Amino acid sequence: MSFSVKNYKKMYINEEEEILINNSKFNNNNHRYSEIVDLNREFGINNNNNKNNFKEQDEEEYNNKELYKQKRRLGFKEKVIPIVILVIITAMVIGLVVFSIPYDSSSNSFNLSPFVINIDDQLLTVAIESRQYLLSVHNSTITKLDFVILLMEPGGSWSMATFNGDALSNATECAYLPFLASAVNWCIQNGNDPHCLQMVAQPMMDSFSSITTGILIDIITNAPNKPFPQGPTSSAFQQWQSQRMYVENFLDSIGLLGNQTLINKVYPSNSGPTPSQGEGMIYNITGPNYMDPYNAAMLMLYIVHSGILSSGTSYMTDLISRQTFSQYTSLGFGLPPGSIIHSVLGTTNTDVNEIAHMVLPNGNEIIISAFSDGYQNYGYTPYQSSILGMFTENLLENLNLNQGNPPKIIISATYCNQLNDGNVVTVKGPWLIGESIQAYNKTFYYIQGTGGNNYDNSSSESSTVNNSYTIEYMIDIQVSGLYEVCVWFPSCSNHSTVSYSISPNDQGPTWDTTSYKPTYTYYISQIHYGARWILLDSFYFLQGNKPTITISTWGVPTTSTVVADTIKLTMWPNVKGIPGFSPNFVLENTQD
Repeated sequence: MSFSVKNYKKMYINEEEEILINNSKFNNNNHRYSEIVDLNREFGINNNNNKNNFKEQDEEEYNNKELYKQKRRLGFKEKVIPIVILVIITAMVIGLVVFSIPYDSSSNSFNLSPFVINIDDQLLTVAIESRQYLLSVHNSTITKLDFVILLMEPGGSWSMATFNGDALSNATECAYLPFLASAVNWCIQNGNDPHCLQMVAQPMMDSFSSITTGILIDIITNAPNKPFPQGPTSSAFQQWQSQRMYVENFLDSIGLLGNQTLINKVYPSNSGPTPSQGEGMIYNITGPNYMDPYNAAMLMLYIVHSGILSSGTSYMTDLISRQTFSQYTSLGFGLPPGSIIHSVLGTTNTDVNEIAHMVLPNGNEIIISAFSDGYQNYGYTPYQSSILGMFTENLLENLNLNQGNPPKIIISATYCNQLNDGNVVTVKGPWLIGESIQAYNKTFYYIQGTGGNNYDNSSSESSTVNNSYTIEYMIDIQVSGLYEVCVWFPSCSNHSTVSYSISPNDQGPTWDTTSYKPTYTYYISQIHYGARWILLDSFYFLQGNKPTITISTWGVPTTSTVVADTIKLTMWPNVKGIPGFSPNFVLENTQD
């Protein structure tokens, strides 16, 4: 084999590459370090990097050993205190979180809320029991009740229970609540006062005026009704339709639109008795307005607690402030007197829907949105839509939310004398005891009418009617005050209009022995609207007095039945010696 410089260089390069490869393999083997150094010297390879690597590795191992020794010398405090501090900081961060994700009963996520809202299984259990009780008692009237309940907790957070919370229902006049909020938003956007559309907003909320509602929609959308000859696929219609989505866009901007439809007017409107032209095209595409209980309840929460449009909070709550036992509410029929209620009620010939914020005299606060099919149109306003009052009352009782409210007295005719509580029921005549799921305690007295002339169907002062069978409730008043008086009975087609006579039995001054002691008589039909509280009136009763309420067969045809079931007296709040005055009636300062 010949040897040349060229071959030597080639061999040198090849061997150098081989040695370099070997060095990389030996880099992490301390026991081969001296062998590698000898090879490098033989071929003149500078491998200081290997030396440094081993030195650095030795130093690193030494440092690690020293660090390990130091860690082993750490005491209990040094180990535990950092962990405790970390846990505390984490808890503080979690406690400061103001956003939560509500879920419905099927664990579907809805939207982020600027309020702390917690799913409450116990609240849901109680609410479902109250729902089932309502549907069982009124099984021939109501089959559907979807709801969302928000209950304020002492710390300011909210507990939530929902049953079909995302189910869509015909919005009816409940759509007026998002319409109102959108109108206030429009006023603020245009640099006006929040109530700049008062002339159309107030009759919309007070009188359920669909005409002024249509005017309001035209104003805030700037898209009054008009024809579109090219049809719904034309760009002109689509542009007009996008303007009509003002309410939906507003709700979507605050995360409360969901799958709701809120683009249509309520008819008859300012553009005609039924949808036509462009409005007819939209209606054919979307159908009527639809709302769901969850987004409805959340919108009420946002409005009454300034989650949106804080400068318009007082204005909006003023417009939706209602009285219990009125045509503006159904849930309110189950509230004690002196409660505050902000409500929007919507009805059809079958539906009773309501979005309500309620504050009890004791300060407990609850929001309920309920969509049902429990409308009963038998006349006698406001009881056509009163069916949801039973749901409210049972919910409050079962959640113990009435604790701290003024006292109430409930007297059932068939049970009273067994209680020995100072109240007495006196039965005169051959009354029989019947059973019904609609009776307050499942039993009641009944008897055939005795005929005679009746009075006009109105409240009046009269003398006691003789020659009739009666049941008299005598009430033991323990606390002087203003009392709301209600009656309860099962309804039936063979019942009749019955008289309830109230004698306050106010003794008056000791020297006054001749004053006329009036009796107030009310005529109530027992044919319809049973199994709920029917309001008679409110009376101021004095402690120690024994007022009476008497049901008589006088004036009832002999072919009809008179029923005596239960009465309820609930005391109004009394603050600063003012009967009926609740501390909640004084509003706190607001931003506007």
